[in-house]
Amino acid sequence: MTSTPHTLPDGFDPVTLEVIRMRLDSIVEEMGIAMIRSSGSPVITEAGDFNTALFDPEGRIYAYSDYVQFHIGSGSVAVQNLVKAIEGEPLAPGDAFICNDPHTAGASHPPDTNVISPIFHGDELIGWAQSQAHLVDVGGMTPGGFAPGAHDCYAEALRLPPGVKIFERGEPVEWVRRILLNNVRVPALFWNDVRSLVASNNTGIRRLLGTVGEFGLERFRDYTRLSFELAEQVVRDRIAAIPDGTYTAEEWTEHNGHVDELYRVACTMTKRDDQITFDFTGSAEQTDGFVNCSYGALVGSVATAIVPILAWDVPFNEGVMTAFDIVAEPGSIVNPRPPAPISNGHLTTGARVSRVVTKLMNDACRGSEDATVRDRTQGVWGDSWTGGISAGTTDEGEYFVLFNMDGGGMGAGAQPERDGLDCAGMMTQVNNMLPDVEMNEMLYPVLYLWKQLNTESAGHGAHRGGLGLRFAWTLHGAREVTQTVFAPSAQVTADGFGGGLPGGGSGHEVWRGTDAARLLAAGRVPAADTLGAAEKELLAINQQSVTIGAGDVLVQWIAGGGGYGDPLLRDPELVAADVRDGYVSAETARRTYGVVVTGGRVDEAATRQARAGLRRDRLGADPDREVPASSPAGSSAPQRDAEGWYVPASGARLGNGADWRDAARKVTSAATERLAGYGVRARPRAGVMIDEYYSPACGTLLEATIRVDES
Repeated sequence: MTSTPHTLPDGFDPVTLEVIRMRLDSIVEEMGIAMIRSSGSPVITEAGDFNTALFDPEGRIYAYSDYVQFHIGSGSVAVQNLVKAIEGEPLAPGDAFICNDPHTAGASHPPDTNVISPIFHGDELIGWAQSQAHLVDVGGMTPGGFAPGAHDCYAEALRLPPGVKIFERGEPVEWVRRILLNNVRVPALFWNDVRSLVASNNTGIRRLLGTVGEFGLERFRDYTRLSFELAEQVVRDRIAAIPDGTYTAEEWTEHNGHVDELYRVACTMTKRDDQITFDFTGSAEQTDGFVNCSYGALVGSVATAIVPILAWDVPFNEGVMTAFDIVAEPGSIVNPRPPAPISNGHLTTGARVSRVVTKLMNDACRGSEDATVRDRTQGVWGDSWTGGISAGTTDEGEYFVLFNMDGGGMGAGAQPERDGLDCAGMMTQVNNMLPDVEMNEMLYPVLYLWKQLNTESAGHGAHRGGLGLRFAWTLHGAREVTQTVFAPSAQVTADGFGGGLPGGGSGHEVWRGTDAARLLAAGRVPAADTLGAAEKELLAINQQSVTIGAGDVLVQWIAGGGGYGDPLLRDPELVAADVRDGYVSAETARRTYGVVVTGGRVDEAATRQARAGLRRDRLGADPDREVPASSPAGSSAPQRDAEGWYVPASGARLGNGADWRDAARKVTSAATERLAGYGVRARPRAGVMIDEYYSPACGTLLEATIRVDES
C-alpha cells in the first residue's frame, strides 16, 4: 500500500535503529526460551500460554513477544499499576513482584500470573522486565483457576495485587512464598513456574543491560523513542486510508456459569482522520458469573484484532496502541468492579471483543480505496477456548490437575486469498501450540481414543474457514476425576464475510458406561461411530464438578472459523480435493457448494446444473443474470462505484442507496437448523437467527450473519 514517506531526523542512523529494534525483539524471545526451559508445566512448555516483554520506567512497551497477544493489555496494566503502587518505595536489583488480580493488577484472569522485575543501570531505574504465564492452579473453589460456580472474585483464587514482592535482592521472600504455597493445590509445580518467570526476567535484564552498555544509555533512549514514533505513524497512515465514519457491531457472551443467558458486547467505532475510538458503551452490566472481562483483558482483546489487521508488519511497541482510544463503562461486562468474578472473562467476553472489532474493521476496511486495506477483511475467527480441566488422584495416590491445552484447537477465519488455518488457536495466539497426545498421556492418567479435525465446524465459502479440533479420552491410571468445562462459542458462532457462511460451535459430552475397554482388549481402536455407550450426556456450556469415572469417555469438539465469499464461487476442484481429503462430505459438497463429486472427481455437467439449482432456490425463481464460470473466487461483498452498488461476481447492480441491503433479497432462518443444512453444527437456542442476503438478479450470497433476536 502507499504510505507517507518518512525520513529519519538528523543524527539518526537507520542501521542502528533497526539493530536496536531487532535486539529488543530477540531479547523478549530469549526470555521466552528461558521460561520454557526452566518450567515444568505443559501449559508453558507444550502450549506456549505465556508472554514476555520489556517496558520503560513509566510502563511503555519496548518490545513484546509473539505468544499471546491479549497479554499486551494485561501486562501493560500490570506494570503501570505496579509503578503507581510502589511509588516512593525502595527498589534494588534482584527484586521481583508478583500479581494476578484482574481488578487491581489488570490480569486477564487469576491463573495468568505476572512477575515484574526492575532493571537498573548503575543506580538508575531504566525499565522493567515482565513475564506472565498461566499457572496450573492458583487456589479458589475449583482446581485449575476457572470457577463457573463462583458468584464473586473471592471464590476464584488467591488474589495478588500490585506491589507483592516475591524476590528481594535475588532471594525469595520466604513468608510470601509460604502463604502462596499454602493456598494452591500443586505447590511444587506452582513455585517452579514462579521461578521460571523470574529466570525469564533475569535473562531479559542481562541482555538489555548488555545492549545499553553497547550503545550507551542516552543513545538507546533516543532510538527507542524514535521506534515508538515510527510505529505510531505507520499505523496512523493505514487508519487514514479507512473511510471516516461511525460503525457499530455487537457480539454475545453465552452462559455466565449459573444461567444460560446471553450478554451483549456492543461497540461503536468512530474513525476520524488517523484516530480510532472504540466505545463499548451499551454492553451488558457486569454479572455474578465468571465471564466478566477485566480492563487489562479488554485492552489486549482490542489489540488482538487490531495488530494483525492494521499492524501486521509493524514491530510491536507502545507506538502501535497510541492511535486507538478505548471507552468502557465501569461496572460493565467489559470493565467490571469488585466483587465481579472474572476467571473466564478473557476467553469468553474478551474473545467476543476481538470478534466484534474484527467485524467493525471488516465493515470499515471494505470501503477503503486502498486495495491493501480492503484485503485486510476476513472471516471471523472461531475464538472460543473450549476448556476442560480434570482434577483427581492417580492409582498411585498422586494428586494432579490437568488443564488440557487441546482446547486451543479452534479454526481461523478464512482470508481473501486462502482458507482459514485449521486448529489455529484464538486470534490472540500468535504461536499457538497443541500438546502431543503422548505428552498428555505420559503426564496424566488419560488415554486418547481419537483426536481429529471437526468436519462440522468450518464456515463454508469461496475460501473455507478453518476447522476446529475434536477429541475424546478415557481414564487410564485413575478411577475418577472431577471435571470443569466451558464452551463459549456453542450457540452464537463466528460470522463469515462477504457471503462466507458462519462456522460451527463447541461443546462437551460425557459418554457413560462405554465399551472402550472391551474394544481395546479385542485390539480395536474405538472411534466415534463404533464406540458404544449406555448414555450420552450433553454438558452445559459452562459446568463444574462433573464426575467422570473409569469407563466413561469425555468427548470435546471445538468451534471453526467463518468463511469468505459465496460457497458457489469456490473452485470445484478445491471442493473435490476437500471431499477426497475428508474435510467435506460429498453431501455437503453438493448441498452447500453445488459441486457433484463422483469417484473423487468433479462431474462438471452435474455441477453446473446443481449450482444453477441452488441459485434458483435462493431466489424462488430463475436468476435474471448469470454468474460467469470464470468469476474469480473471493469476497462477494457488494462494492460501490460511481453508479452505485454492484455484485463483483456478476456485475449485477444493487442501486445507489446508502445501504445495499435495502435492494437485496433477505432470508431469515433459525441459525442452528439453517447451519445444519450446510453441514455445520451449532447448539440450538431460540432467538439466534441467521440473516442471508442475496443478489436478486444473480442469486449470489452477499452476506450471512448471525443475529440475536431479543423480541
